[in-house]
Amino acid sequence: MNVYIVTNGQFPNGMAATNRTRCFAKAIISQGLPCKVLIYTRTEKYGKKPKNIDGKGVFEGIPFQYMGKTPLRGKNPLIRKLHDLADKFRLLSYLFQHLKKNDIVICVVGQDADFVQTLIKLIHFKQAKFVRELCELPYGTGKETPKAIKKRDYILKKQFPSCDGIIAISDTLMNLAKEYASNKCHIIKIPILVDFEKYYIPDESSDAQIPYIFHSGTLYEQKDGALGMFEAFGKACNNLSEQIHFISTGNPKESPQHHEILNIIYQYNISDKLTFTGYLYREQISDYLSKASLVVINKHPNPQNLYGFSTKLGEYLAAGKPVIITNVGEAMNWLKDGESAYIVEPNDTDLLAKAIVDAFQNSEKRKAIGKNGQKVCKENFDFRNYGEKFGLFFQEITNNQ
Repeated sequence: MNVYIVTNGQFPNGMAATNRTRCFAKAIISQGLPCKVLIYTRTEKYGKKPKNIDGKGVFEGIPFQYMGKTPLRGKNPLIRKLHDLADKFRLLSYLFQHLKKNDIVICVVGQDADFVQTLIKLIHFKQAKFVRELCELPYGTGKETPKAIKKRDYILKKQFPSCDGIIAISDTLMNLAKEYASNKCHIIKIPILVDFEKYYIPDESSDAQIPYIFHSGTLYEQKDGALGMFEAFGKACNNLSEQIHFISTGNPKESPQHHEILNIIYQYNISDKLTFTGYLYREQISDYLSKASLVVINKHPNPQNLYGFSTKLGEYLAAGKPVIITNVGEAMNWLKDGESAYIVEPNDTDLLAKAIVDAFQNSEKRKAIGKNGQKVCKENFDFRNYGEKFGLFFQEITNNQ
């Protein structure tokens, strides 16, 4: 049996989906199963510093290949469209040549519903098995428009019944899969995954000249509650005698809430207390995490967050960092307030600010929460705990003829 992970996302460097793909591959390879990542989109935008430059290779034991032999997109829009079509054809051709009966193809694809349907037909023609990774509500990351609902309906009613297996990241997505998948489809819950050994880092928070909060997510309000996070930080600064800092990845100019972020910075006079780093590679994130005193995950109760499960939570917990998190979604199945995290109600910057103040005023409790959270991560989110589970899952799928 060979396992192929097909994606239109970045690899090996990228954001949450990339991290999940890496952990999937490592867990699968740990069982002695050949696993290769196939990327059918040139992911690096023209004019921006690329996160990936190699068209193929082996990353931490994971073979990968861009179908177009390069991750770099060109300048000309027409040429880019032609490349996109050609690379999809190259993927279909590659799978047609290499797939054998009972091979597994895991799709970690951002929507692209029509192409995935073509992919499913080819996979089944070759008597291989199609597995869909489900980490968010389909078309649930933007506004709930009639167009988004129509596209979601297409995936649920057309794609889900064709799945041989579904890997869901949360209970809510498990239930969604059970509602629309066929009775023959095997459904498994794999929560957020992290390479625990890589993020298990020494606590160097005492080395920071000024204690700081670290955030490695996006600067989007819908996904990561950026505005509320910065506002709560501003309020906390006004209620703390000691000086604290906030370091965040991303670039405010690239956020849809750029002007709102600037207004908050001005309103609370925190321009000298906020640092934006831009994109960071994993080694850089580990360095910032090691010196951080606190991390914040400010999720709002919208479809994206109620169905999903924040990947960066696993990284934060593995690093032993105390987490302030809102009472939203799957994370509440794993964490306890005052024991393994500070849990606050969403959409309340006063409560979030109070938690920040409490954390910095009680260092012993803060550090204990960080240690307990780290234990939760090691026992539940380390990819090494899921290799055997993947193996049994694939056996169930291939035995279901």
